[in-house]
Amino acid sequence: MIYRYECKDEDAEKSVRQVLTRAGFSTRLLKRVRHYGNVTVDGKHLRLIDHIKAGDTIVVTLPEPQDTASIRQDPDLDIVYLDDWYVGINKKAGQVVHPTITHSVGTITDRLASTPLHPVIRLDRETSGILLIARLSLAHYYAVSHPMQKIYLGIVHGRFQPTGGVLTGSIMRSEDTFMRRRIHPEGKEAKTLYQEVAISPQGSYSLVAFKLVTGRTHQIRLHCLWHGHPLLGDSMYGLTQLENIGEDQDYVRPDLLARTRELYTAARLEKDSLISRQALHAAFLNFRHPESQEYLGLQADLAADMVDLLTKLEIRVELPISLPKSLL
Repeated sequence: MIYRYECKDEDAEKSVRQVLTRAGFSTRLLKRVRHYGNVTVDGKHLRLIDHIKAGDTIVVTLPEPQDTASIRQDPDLDIVYLDDWYVGINKKAGQVVHPTITHSVGTITDRLASTPLHPVIRLDRETSGILLIARLSLAHYYAVSHPMQKIYLGIVHGRFQPTGGVLTGSIMRSEDTFMRRRIHPEGKEAKTLYQEVAISPQGSYSLVAFKLVTGRTHQIRLHCLWHGHPLLGDSMYGLTQLENIGEDQDYVRPDLLARTRELYTAARLEKDSLISRQALHAAFLNFRHPESQEYLGLQADLAADMVDLLTKLEIRVELPISLPKSLL
């Protein structure tokens, strides 16, 4: 295993140990570096107590890491990528990523390994698609310390106008429930890029690609509702939210409220029930790998229930779906 770290201005005159600790090395991993590894800068061997300069590139060479979680094979988990650092899963809807208060056993991380794993991105239970999990803490730190590109596919009511652009709306936790989020000016800034991919014959429904600029909880789901085009099947931010919605609310833009209320019809509710979860799929993830220092892209074909929904809505699109170049 080889790890490279480019020293920044704030790393100047610090020891190798201090810099690597900042870079995410655990105490246990640093012990392995000291006893079994090799640290060099420009080919010169360094000790952990030696100091470095800004601009130096530290190269750490380690034998096969003993603290890397051993990955178990599970027939219900679709592993699409695996190396010493990461495991990539094409997650099915309904699978819980990691233990929570309400789901303490049977999660993806539990089924993959008996030792701790570190989810790099988290998907809602009912969202399908690419899930990246780090096999050691250093790999997690490295991935989240560099920009990632995350693109989703969703099926929504109606069509966004224009058919490509930016969705905004600051997000904060709702006051009435721990799980729900809402749009509020005092919330955290949230931005989503979008591009229409395909539509139904009358334009009543559309397949849309979304690219996260920020990564707030429930961001795409909430932004779709806020801008008047909720995801099909979404029990929290979907059509059911419109049943008794009033003027004083934080879920639909006030200027779009009257038009959005018109979506709440028996015909649309019937279509909405064709899928048992929110029609949202994490289709593509691009992240920087610590060993190669290059970006690696992982892609997951659209989940079967969403393919079936496209067919029933008569949204015709060639499979596998090509993501819009404007978002890549």
